[in-house]
Amino acid sequence: MLLTGFLGSGKTTLLNAWLRSPELSGAAVIVNEFGEVGIDHALIASSTDNTIELSTGCLCCTVSGDLVNTLRELIVKREKGEVRAFDRVVIETTGLADPAPVIQALMTFPVARKFRLAQVITTVDAVNGAATLDRHPEAVKQAAVADEIIITKMDVNPEAGDKLVSRLLALNPGARQHHSALDHLPMPSALATVDIYDPQTKSADVARWLNAEAHDNDNHAHGHHHHDVNRHNAEIGSFVLEFNEPLEWDHVAHWLDALVIGHGNDLLRVKGILDIAGRDRPIVVQAVQSLFHPPFDLPAWPEGVRKSRIVFITRNLPRAFVQEVLDTIRQRPLPRAGGAGR
Repeated sequence: MLLTGFLGSGKTTLLNAWLRSPELSGAAVIVNEFGEVGIDHALIASSTDNTIELSTGCLCCTVSGDLVNTLRELIVKREKGEVRAFDRVVIETTGLADPAPVIQALMTFPVARKFRLAQVITTVDAVNGAATLDRHPEAVKQAAVADEIIITKMDVNPEAGDKLVSRLLALNPGARQHHSALDHLPMPSALATVDIYDPQTKSADVARWLNAEAHDNDNHAHGHHHHDVNRHNAEIGSFVLEFNEPLEWDHVAHWLDALVIGHGNDLLRVKGILDIAGRDRPIVVQAVQSLFHPPFDLPAWPEGVRKSRIVFITRNLPRAFVQEVLDTIRQRPLPRAGGAGR
């Protein structure tokens, strides 16, 4: 199963819910993250030895290496008893992934003898989905290749979600659509059961994209590989800020508010696990463009390491500026004792 969708569209939230249910109790999970440090794997409910993080690059740029090798290693580790038995693999791509090379690789590389791609599931954000489709070709491809499209955050903006329905239907008439909200997440049993992914049921564009990837792979095999590993807009970048000392919640809240209000369109994704003064548990903060999600706590520190890590994926918004905003806010006196809550 391939789970894709643009930045902040709710992939990890959906996968987290799935892994809490018995329906995917026998699954291994591969999480691909864009940037120098990933934290999505720490937010997945079943972060066990069957959850593997790929943070060496976006899958659509490294698929012939990292993903294929990881799948091979999974088989070997299962045979040796180094990971618990699994009956399926769920691959969650980074939100910036072009899905075409991932699909092509899973269908044609030698590893396909041990695995078969059953279905592609794409999440589309009801709040930002229309603008995302306008601005990012990756998002269009993600929706076009899907067997199942899940329109997320319908509880936040149902009117915008309803408008997305017809647009997604025109883009991919063969995909089933589902509406999703925090209190109503479609489970795997609600999705169509498919034995194998069939690109012939998709649009002519999908066939063209996959054929282009096949041609690219053939050139690579014959030493004529001219693939540009930087598939993404050069304006988009990722960085992580880390803090070893606890942060004050008031500083964090005003910092993120300032970034969202002043640069929401360029703040493609923010996701952090924070050590907040006065709190024993780690606090998770997330923002997608101008939408700031309510913070929540995790039951324990990932890997036992207590420090703050916050990942930014931005467009023309450099690390130095983001750090400067925080530094400026931290110079202000605290109005009250810190505590996570909004």
